[in-house]
Amino acid sequence: MVGLLQLPNEVLDFIFDGLDAQGFSALRLTSKYTKLATLPAFIRRYFQTRYIMLSRLSLENIVETARHPDFGPAVRTLELCTDHFVEFPDLGRPARHEGNILLAIQEGRCPPATLVGSIDDAHSSGEEEDQNPGEEGGGTDEGSLSSQESYEAPLDKLAYTSLWEEQEHIIMTGLAQACITQALISLTNIEAVVISNMYRPWGALAHGRQTGLPPTNTLDYYEEVPFLGKVLRITLTAIATSGAALSSLAITAGLCREAVVPDILRPSESHFQYYKNIPPSLTELTLNVSAEATRGAEDRWADDLSAFIGVFRQLAQLDLVIKPVDFGPQVDRLKQLAPKLQLPNLQCLGLYRVYCSVGDLGAFIVRHKATLESLTLVRVGVSGGIDYWRSLFALIRDHLPRLRLSIKLCTAGGLTLLCRVEQENGEESEDCFDVGGSHEAWTTAMQEVKTR
Repeated sequence: MVGLLQLPNEVLDFIFDGLDAQGFSALRLTSKYTKLATLPAFIRRYFQTRYIMLSRLSLENIVETARHPDFGPAVRTLELCTDHFVEFPDLGRPARHEGNILLAIQEGRCPPATLVGSIDDAHSSGEEEDQNPGEEGGGTDEGSLSSQESYEAPLDKLAYTSLWEEQEHIIMTGLAQACITQALISLTNIEAVVISNMYRPWGALAHGRQTGLPPTNTLDYYEEVPFLGKVLRITLTAIATSGAALSSLAITAGLCREAVVPDILRPSESHFQYYKNIPPSLTELTLNVSAEATRGAEDRWADDLSAFIGVFRQLAQLDLVIKPVDFGPQVDRLKQLAPKLQLPNLQCLGLYRVYCSVGDLGAFIVRHKATLESLTLVRVGVSGGIDYWRSLFALIRDHLPRLRLSIKLCTAGGLTLLCRVEQENGEESEDCFDVGGSHEAWTTAMQEVKTR
């Protein structure tokens, strides 16, 4: 029989990609030959996206990874997780909040309550204990799923307090910003930066074992607004300073479990001037914001958000999630925001969970008709009945018929928007459909849409 390592590289890659994290790591430990053979798959699996947090261990890891001749060039996305230490840890408080908000919205569910973490010690950084964090085996399994993560040891208050003080020190002294800046400079193929609370970075697991209590990534409490603001300022300043040729920025972490309040995003005047140095290559922006506002900032909700979006002068793609208010009547935030947004290069627009009127949505679309090519609406609710959607279709048909519109789980007056589709076994109605491309296609869509 042909030995495993005698198989063609294409077959080896197929086998390696089919292994779970523990099996893959165990295979790499069998010999130097298997370790070398699995290196391309290892890099693909663990280095295209790197997850970090604002701790010395995590920041040193990314700086060393960025300088590595094999691993550094492989990194395409740098994800800054919101895992952090608090001054007064609460053992009874949930340490984790998980979820990909955009995916959850599209699938019509709440973000999963899965515990997201790294694989076991023996298959992670402990794989090669004698190596530095940035070298192979050091914190390589960030973001993979584990069925259960437990910290049975009692809280080591001294160790936890020490890590909290270290966290505050590296933030206040500018060390965190310097490390992220240096990493972005060294990551020659970096394309995207993400701020989220979906994944657990390797550093968070290491610190959890060290203290008996993992750092929290929850941002449900208003006293943590300053921390998220610091993360945002550090990240944006590092992007502007590094000059990294990024194409995408996504900010999906936030308060209220799912969203950022816009006053956190608004930069100060000094930061606003500095953010003008953000490279023009950054043309894609994803924001997950709440329709609610911090007390005292309600009147400037749209001003705060538009000021932040305006930082990105060359924006061609905007994906905007506006989480509805939890209690009370819904607020038509698009009515306030749309007149303030002037995006001369906008080509692709995605709106998620937005509550709005057809008139405001249509006016925004028409104002960008010179550049807009595609529009995605997911779980968007409009006031009024089906005729309001038909009027929107007519407006688009008359002003920019080549626009491609994707509709998913939208509503009209509380009823689901459907489109009649001819199938082989007869006529069906779908709540996810595409419209547009020509004058005739829009006319047909006006006849085929209905609500139920």
